[in-house]
Amino acid sequence: MVKKEAFGEFEKYTISNDGILVSVTTLGATLTDVCFKGKNRVLSYGSPEEYLARKSYLCAIIGRYANRIENAEFKLNGELLKVTPNENGNQLHGGPDAFDRREWKAEILDDNAVKFELFSPDGDNGYPGNLTATVIYSIFKDGFRITFEAESDKDTLFAPTTHAYWQIDGSDVRDDVLTFDSEKYLPVDERLIPTGAELETADAFDFRSPKKVGGFFDHCFLLREGSDRKTVPALTLTGRDVTMELFTDFPAVQMYTGPIDGFDDYAGLALEPEVVPNSPNMPGYESPVLKKGEKYSKFVEYRFK
Repeated sequence: MVKKEAFGEFEKYTISNDGILVSVTTLGATLTDVCFKGKNRVLSYGSPEEYLARKSYLCAIIGRYANRIENAEFKLNGELLKVTPNENGNQLHGGPDAFDRREWKAEILDDNAVKFELFSPDGDNGYPGNLTATVIYSIFKDGFRITFEAESDKDTLFAPTTHAYWQIDGSDVRDDVLTFDSEKYLPVDERLIPTGAELETADAFDFRSPKKVGGFFDHCFLLREGSDRKTVPALTLTGRDVTMELFTDFPAVQMYTGPIDGFDDYAGLALEPEVVPNSPNMPGYESPVLKKGEKYSKFVEYRFK
């Protein structure tokens, strides 16, 4: 079932069945509710004005490029391109006033799915190409999927994510138990740009076996290559009364524990499926280049029990 209602000057769509309820607003194609067993498992603000006033990308879709691009520049087809910086000379999450702050067009596909579409013009925050991005939220029994699609009329970069902040049991996320299908993570410099090294997960970064989150993170974990992402979760997050499994065909996940504008410390845990941060400047990782006329497709799926 899909219910449509006003959300200030925007719209909110609630998709539900007997197991799960998911609400998404046309402002940023943002998740406002993921209710399982009677509890909302994500953080949310109360109004569009609060989303627009805050700076934590709370549960929004990020684009065109999730995470950081060093010095807000990269080479594409041999040409050095400059994009709009918005953090210490770097570009973060697509630049200022990016996908998370735009109004998306919504279309109900059926009783279990809503499509959100956004047109990003040539030159938008410095990116080439007229690009149409689509995000489909679809529910199933005890879970939901986000499908990312896009197409551009020029070669460009496209590497989105969902910036959902999980608070799966309503307590300090440092007590949540996490398991990662990851054997390596990327250390970062003082500007939070990957240094170019890969480190084996050890000590605080080793979540190959279940353990509490424990402390502060703003790091990219590389997902283990060779895993069947339809059957092997990228990660499992467990609270007091629920376990969430995340499946994705993105190659990495950024884990961020805050601070989160408007909330107490460690109130939510961001787990952002993505390409590697600064990947256009880091050869050897999955390319974020979307070729002219090519159809982009990625997914993130959440299962609760």
